Amino acid sequence: MGLAVVTQQVGLMFAFLLLGLWAAKVGWISGDATAGLTNVLIYFVVPCVVINAFHRQFSGSQMREFGWATLIDFVSFPLTIGLAYLVVRRARDDGQRRDLRFGAVYSNSMFLGVPLAQALLGADGVFFVIAYVIAFNLFAWTHGYGMFEPGTGSLRMSLARIFTNPAIPSLIVGLVLFVTQLELPGLLLQGIGLMAGLNAPLSMVIVGASLAGAKWAGLLTDKWLWLGVGLRNLVVPLLGVLVLWAVPLPTVVRLAVLIPLACPVAAFLVMFSVKTNKDATFASSLVTLSTLMSVLTVPAMVALAGVLW
Repeated sequence: MGLAVVTQQVGLMFAFLLLGLWAAKVGWISGDATAGLTNVLIYFVVPCVVINAFHRQFSGSQMREFGWATLIDFVSFPLTIGLAYLVVRRARDDGQRRDLRFGAVYSNSMFLGVPLAQALLGADGVFFVIAYVIAFNLFAWTHGYGMFEPGTGSLRMSLARIFTNPAIPSLIVGLVLFVTQLELPGLLLQGIGLMAGLNAPLSMVIVGASLAGAKWAGLLTDKWLWLGVGLRNLVVPLLGVLVLWAVPLPTVVRLAVLIPLACPVAAFLVMFSVKTNKDATFASSLVTLSTLMSVLTVPAMVALAGVLW
């Protein structure tokens, strides 16, 4: 995949992000509206994206490739967690150290990875990137949440959080449709397709609107923020490129693994900070700077993969 194509698609996503930022700045999208749109995205749009991606002709080879992608994604999280704890040892305080480690491990795979895969790779990209979303939800709601509330991440509570996320039930529905080849009514399929088409622009508008309240002062001069961006935007995806270079899978599968790895720091960092009454100032700055830099780093990583693979 050429650098020009990737850059154009990422630039288009960034244009939607700027629209969301501008709309929030002029007061068209308030904080409550952003929260409402996020719920629409999570509970309506994303399930339709998942089901739409799995509504396809059954292929045993694709099922095997989905299994390999899932295995690679699940292995990547413990390795990235180990890397984050090894590298991030010194920081101004425990909260900053926690944010840096969380940011290195968890990328914005749902709000950026899925729409990017949709834009760059089409339905095949979404099909395989869902494997990363599964692993992300399992680790984020267990290890990730436990970083903010030690001792509260019991198995029962974690499983409840995982399975109340609509991505998991919609995945189950999608897999049933894929394996059984059940045909949905044409009108229902049309509605699912139309709703799925909202994913890329709506998710980017929401990300942009959420950046409107970011603290811009000192954003470019904080060395710890740049450490977090370096880990999340460069080191982790670069390692992913090198490892996937040796994996004998089709390019579309490897790119579907790489794209979420190359995404910026997950918005979950801010969400978990707020949810657990932690100071979200550093977290918001880290998400903001990482998201802005991803306009350059994501195309660079995909282009490097294109050269090596």
